[in-house]
Amino acid sequence: TEEWSFLNYHKDTLRRPDPTWLFNRDELNEIAIIYFKLQRDATPTGCDLKQELPSKHFSNVLHKAFGMADDSLVERIFSALDSITSSVPLKNWISAMSLFLRGSLKQKISFCFKVYDTSGKNEIRREQMINLMKKFVFKHQDEDVDEAVKDLVDIIIKKMDIDKDGIISFEDYKESVSKEPMLLECFGQCLPDRKHVYAFMITFTDKIKDM
Repeated sequence: TEEWSFLNYHKDTLRRPDPTWLFNRDELNEIAIIYFKLQRDATPTGCDLKQELPSKHFSNVLHKAFGMADDSLVERIFSALDSITSSVPLKNWISAMSLFLRGSLKQKISFCFKVYDTSGKNEIRREQMINLMKKFVFKHQDEDVDEAVKDLVDIIIKKMDIDKDGIISFEDYKESVSKEPMLLECFGQCLPDRKHVYAFMITFTDKIKDM
Protein backbone atom coordinates (compact mmCIF):
# COMPACT_ATOMS: atom_id res chain seq x y z
CA THR A 1 0.00 0.00 0.00
CA GLU A 2 0.99 3.65 -0.27
CA GLU A 3 1.18 3.94 3.52
CA TRP A 4 3.53 0.97 3.80
CA SER A 5 5.70 2.40 1.01
CA PHE A 6 5.88 5.71 2.85
CA LEU A 7 6.86 4.09 6.15
CA ASN A 8 9.46 1.97 4.39
CA TYR A 9 10.90 5.03 2.62
CA HIS A 10 11.34 6.77 5.97
CA LYS A 11 12.37 3.66 7.90
CA ASP A 12 15.73 5.11 9.01
CA THR A 13 13.99 8.06 10.63
CA LEU A 14 11.31 5.92 12.28
CA ARG A 15 13.56 3.09 13.45
CA ARG A 16 16.19 5.43 14.89
CA PRO A 17 13.98 8.08 16.46
CA ASP A 18 15.23 11.29 18.01
CA PRO A 19 15.53 10.70 21.79
CA THR A 20 13.41 13.80 22.42
CA TRP A 21 10.40 12.30 20.63
CA LEU A 22 7.85 11.18 23.21
CA PHE A 23 6.14 8.43 21.20
CA ASN A 24 6.47 4.65 21.18
CA ARG A 25 7.08 2.79 17.90
CA ASP A 26 3.40 2.29 17.04
CA GLU A 27 2.52 5.89 17.83
CA LEU A 28 5.46 7.11 15.79
CA ASN A 29 4.18 5.19 12.77
CA GLU A 30 0.68 6.61 13.26
CA ILE A 31 2.04 10.16 13.51
CA ALA A 32 3.99 9.54 10.30
CA ILE A 33 0.85 8.22 8.55
CA ILE A 34 -1.05 11.38 9.50
CA TYR A 35 1.79 13.38 7.93
CA PHE A 36 1.65 11.18 4.83
CA LYS A 37 -2.10 11.69 4.38
CA LEU A 38 -1.74 15.47 4.73
CA GLN A 39 1.18 15.47 2.30
CA ARG A 40 -0.70 13.29 -0.19
CA ASP A 41 -3.76 15.53 -0.08
CA ALA A 42 -1.50 18.54 -0.65
CA THR A 43 0.10 17.00 -3.75
CA PRO A 44 -2.06 17.34 -6.88
CA THR A 45 -0.26 14.46 -8.61
CA GLY A 46 -0.87 12.09 -5.69
CA CYS A 47 1.68 10.11 -3.73
CA ASP A 48 5.26 11.38 -3.90
CA LEU A 49 7.51 9.86 -1.25
CA LYS A 50 10.08 12.64 -1.57
CA GLN A 51 7.54 15.44 -1.25
CA GLU A 52 7.42 17.37 2.05
CA LEU A 53 4.31 18.84 3.62
CA PRO A 54 3.83 22.46 2.43
CA SER A 55 3.98 24.87 5.36
CA LYS A 56 0.58 26.36 4.44
CA HIS A 57 -0.98 22.93 5.08
CA PHE A 58 0.82 22.75 8.41
CA SER A 59 -0.72 26.15 9.18
CA ASN A 60 -4.13 24.59 8.51
CA VAL A 61 -3.33 21.88 11.06
CA LEU A 62 -2.45 24.55 13.62
CA HIS A 63 -5.72 26.37 12.91
CA LYS A 64 -8.20 23.53 12.47
CA ALA A 65 -6.81 20.65 14.55
CA PHE A 66 -5.17 22.65 17.33
CA GLY A 67 -7.28 25.82 17.50
CA MET A 68 -4.26 28.09 17.17
CA ALA A 69 -5.87 30.96 15.27
CA ASP A 70 -3.31 33.73 15.78
CA ASP A 71 -1.89 34.28 12.29
CA SER A 72 0.55 36.87 13.57
CA LEU A 73 2.42 34.20 15.54
CA VAL A 74 2.47 31.44 12.90
CA GLU A 75 5.72 32.64 11.32
CA ARG A 76 7.31 32.85 14.77
CA ILE A 77 6.06 29.33 15.58
CA PHE A 78 7.59 28.05 12.35
CA SER A 79 10.89 29.70 13.22
CA ALA A 80 10.88 28.19 16.70
CA LEU A 81 10.18 24.73 15.25
CA ASP A 82 13.64 24.23 13.74
CA SER A 83 13.23 27.07 11.23
CA ILE A 84 10.41 25.64 9.13
CA THR A 85 10.17 27.60 5.87
CA SER A 86 8.18 26.66 2.74
CA SER A 87 7.76 23.01 3.71
CA VAL A 88 7.82 20.77 6.77
CA PRO A 89 10.10 17.69 6.75
CA LEU A 90 8.82 14.57 8.50
CA LYS A 91 11.35 14.97 11.34
CA ASN A 92 10.14 18.51 12.05
CA TRP A 93 6.53 17.31 11.97
CA ILE A 94 7.24 14.59 14.54
CA SER A 95 9.19 17.02 16.75
CA ALA A 96 6.29 19.48 16.65
CA MET A 97 3.72 16.79 17.47
CA SER A 98 5.87 15.51 20.34
CA LEU A 99 6.11 19.02 21.81
CA PHE A 100 2.43 19.90 21.28
CA LEU A 101 1.00 16.59 22.49
CA ARG A 102 3.39 15.39 25.19
CA GLY A 103 5.98 18.08 25.79
CA SER A 104 7.15 18.77 29.33
CA LEU A 105 6.78 22.20 30.91
CA LYS A 106 10.55 22.65 30.49
CA GLN A 107 10.31 21.97 26.73
CA LYS A 108 7.32 24.27 26.38
CA ILE A 109 9.08 27.07 28.25
CA SER A 110 12.02 26.91 25.83
CA PHE A 111 9.71 26.82 22.82
CA CYS A 112 7.38 29.65 23.87
CA PHE A 113 10.27 31.92 24.79
CA LYS A 114 11.81 31.28 21.37
CA VAL A 115 8.50 32.29 19.76
CA TYR A 116 8.31 35.52 21.76
CA ASP A 117 12.00 36.41 21.40
CA THR A 118 11.46 38.26 18.12
CA SER A 119 14.94 39.81 18.14
CA GLY A 120 16.73 36.49 18.62
CA LYS A 121 18.81 38.02 21.44
CA ASN A 122 17.53 35.73 24.20
CA GLU A 123 15.51 38.55 25.72
CA ILE A 124 12.11 40.19 25.42
CA ARG A 125 12.19 43.98 25.67
CA ARG A 126 9.28 46.24 26.52
CA GLU A 127 8.67 47.31 22.91
CA GLN A 128 8.54 43.67 21.80
CA MET A 129 6.03 42.91 24.55
CA ILE A 130 3.85 45.83 23.43
CA ASN A 131 3.86 44.62 19.82
CA LEU A 132 3.03 41.06 20.87
CA MET A 133 0.16 42.13 23.12
CA LYS A 134 -1.53 44.76 20.94
CA LYS A 135 -3.71 42.11 19.31
CA PHE A 136 -5.17 41.05 22.68
CA VAL A 137 -6.58 44.39 23.73
CA PHE A 138 -9.90 45.28 22.10
CA LYS A 139 -10.91 48.90 21.95
CA HIS A 140 -13.89 49.96 24.01
CA GLN A 141 -15.57 53.33 23.94
CA ASP A 142 -13.36 56.11 25.31
CA GLU A 143 -10.47 53.69 25.84
CA ASP A 144 -6.92 54.36 24.71
CA VAL A 145 -5.71 51.00 23.40
CA ASP A 146 -2.04 51.93 23.44
CA GLU A 147 -2.26 52.97 27.06
CA ALA A 148 -4.16 49.81 27.98
CA VAL A 149 -1.46 47.67 26.34
CA LYS A 150 1.32 49.58 28.09
CA ASP A 151 -0.42 49.15 31.44
CA LEU A 152 -0.75 45.40 30.81
CA VAL A 153 2.92 45.14 29.82
CA ASP A 154 3.93 47.01 32.98
CA ILE A 155 2.02 44.45 35.06
CA ILE A 156 3.75 41.55 33.29
CA ILE A 157 7.20 43.13 33.65
CA LYS A 158 6.58 43.67 37.35
CA LYS A 159 5.59 40.01 37.69
CA MET A 160 8.25 38.38 35.49
CA ASP A 161 11.30 40.65 35.51
CA ILE A 162 13.10 38.85 38.33
CA ASP A 163 16.34 40.85 38.19
CA LYS A 164 14.52 44.18 37.71
CA ASP A 165 16.48 45.33 34.66
CA GLY A 166 13.38 46.13 32.56
CA ILE A 167 13.98 43.16 30.26
CA ILE A 168 12.57 39.64 30.48
CA SER A 169 15.51 37.31 29.92
CA PHE A 170 15.11 33.58 29.40
CA GLU A 171 16.06 33.01 33.03
CA ASP A 172 13.40 35.51 34.16
CA TYR A 173 10.79 33.82 31.98
CA LYS A 174 11.76 30.29 33.02
CA GLU A 175 11.70 31.09 36.73
CA SER A 176 8.38 32.96 36.50
CA VAL A 177 6.62 30.26 34.47
CA SER A 178 8.04 27.45 36.61
CA LYS A 179 6.40 29.13 39.62
CA GLU A 180 3.20 30.09 37.78
CA PRO A 181 2.60 27.91 34.66
CA MET A 182 -0.39 30.08 33.72
CA LEU A 183 2.15 32.67 32.53
CA LEU A 184 3.50 30.30 29.86
CA GLU A 185 1.56 31.88 26.97
CA CYS A 186 1.27 35.38 28.37
CA PHE A 187 2.29 36.96 25.03
CA GLY A 188 0.05 34.88 22.76
CA GLN A 189 -1.07 31.32 22.07
CA CYS A 190 1.66 29.18 20.55
CA LEU A 191 0.57 25.78 21.93
CA PRO A 192 -2.71 23.86 21.55
CA ASP A 193 -5.06 23.79 24.54
CA ARG A 194 -5.98 20.59 26.39
CA LYS A 195 -9.24 20.09 24.53
CA HIS A 196 -7.54 20.10 21.12
CA VAL A 197 -4.63 17.96 22.33
CA TYR A 198 -7.05 15.31 23.60
CA ALA A 199 -9.15 15.37 20.42
CA PHE A 200 -6.03 14.92 18.28
CA MET A 201 -4.48 12.18 20.41
CA ILE A 202 -7.54 9.91 20.48
CA THR A 203 -7.22 9.61 16.70
CA PHE A 204 -4.04 7.54 17.00
CA THR A 205 -3.46 6.29 20.59
CA ASP A 206 -5.21 5.19 23.76
CA LYS A 207 -2.20 6.16 25.88
CA ILE A 208 -3.35 9.57 27.02
CA LYS A 209 -1.99 10.93 30.25
CA ASP A 210 -4.16 12.96 32.58
CA MET A 211 -5.08 16.17 30.85
